[in-house]
Amino acid sequence: MEKIDSLVDYCLNCLAKPCKKGCPLGNDIPSFIKAAKDGKFLDAFNILSETTVLAAICGRICPFRQLCENNCIRSLKGEPVQIGKIEAYIGDKFLESDYPLFSNVLKDNGKKVAIVGAGPAGLSCAAFLRKLGYDVTIFEKYNYVGGIISHGIPSFRLSKEIALKSFSKIMDLGIKVCFNKELGRNISVGKLRRKYDAVFLSLGANVSKIPNIKGKRLPNVYGANEFLESHKELEFHNKNVIIIGAGNVAMDMARTARSYGANVLVVYYRAQKDMKADSSLYKDALGEGIDFLFNTGLKQIIKDKHNYRSYLVTNEGLRFVYPCDYVFFAIGSKADLKVTKKLGLKLDLNGYVKTDKNLMTSTAGVFAGGDLIGQERSVAKAAWSGKEAAYNINLYLKNN
Repeated sequence: MEKIDSLVDYCLNCLAKPCKKGCPLGNDIPSFIKAAKDGKFLDAFNILSETTVLAAICGRICPFRQLCENNCIRSLKGEPVQIGKIEAYIGDKFLESDYPLFSNVLKDNGKKVAIVGAGPAGLSCAAFLRKLGYDVTIFEKYNYVGGIISHGIPSFRLSKEIALKSFSKIMDLGIKVCFNKELGRNISVGKLRRKYDAVFLSLGANVSKIPNIKGKRLPNVYGANEFLESHKELEFHNKNVIIIGAGNVAMDMARTARSYGANVLVVYYRAQKDMKADSSLYKDALGEGIDFLFNTGLKQIIKDKHNYRSYLVTNEGLRFVYPCDYVFFAIGSKADLKVTKKLGLKLDLNGYVKTDKNLMTSTAGVFAGGDLIGQERSVAKAAWSGKEAAYNINLYLKNN
């Protein structure tokens, strides 16, 4: 079992399962580790598949130190159990096998559900609906599935092969996908609702927040989310790149630019201890030669002929100029108002779709989840909302 032996043996299999409480998906961590400890990897995966269909992916990209591992009893007196590595190992074992994603799929019940968006929320919802016997069709604006997993997670964090294998296992459940279908362009909520028994919206909310400063609209200023999603190619070699922000997206953008030879400076207005990025990603960035400037904000971007300059101000009031060829903002994201305002659904003050406790929107039979409803931005949280939506859709259709 390679070095997995020592990893699973380190787990105490706590009855209280505090690690489970720290997992957004509610994975039964001690139980799947116990099965792995006994060498029963299929059983371990079956335990995982009760709550997640993205084990091999989440096992690599989830911020474990902030979630499940942070709640591990072992962490009180030392290092926590390496839950992510164990989950990824089990997920990989499954991907290498011929086993289906679920061991118990109900027969078709004759009802159809449309899902808009093939990101982690949409894929999870589709998978759990198929498990419950529904005919599921996903409408996706791109010509590939995965959403933020495919276009927002760099290959140095998640290999494309692992992602594609994971998606293939989900599609093998019999899920149909219509590509190049975009809400407001060639599909609408109303038309989908008339054709399908229920609809789940999982478009994401990938518009980067950019502060209202001078120079924000200059050509070489980007939102990190849009840039990573677009797959746009820039000449980074020997260029000076500034990343504003210190979350996981900021680390991904910084490391991507660095991998192409850029000189990268990450600027964050708070202290290092307040970073939202996973600590392992921060350490990786440091190891790759990325510089960090804390307690500092960007006040202005100036273009002088062909040169860009950024005006930075420390929290103590020290002002200085840093030459930059590109600036990327990674300080959070928001809903795309151009899209959400056309949905015909009630929105909150920030443009997110309003839902009730069952994730149903203001239109009966139309559900929404993930970033579109303003949830915490993470693959695990989005996947959780997709799973919850599937069970809520099931209850709704059984009662209507």
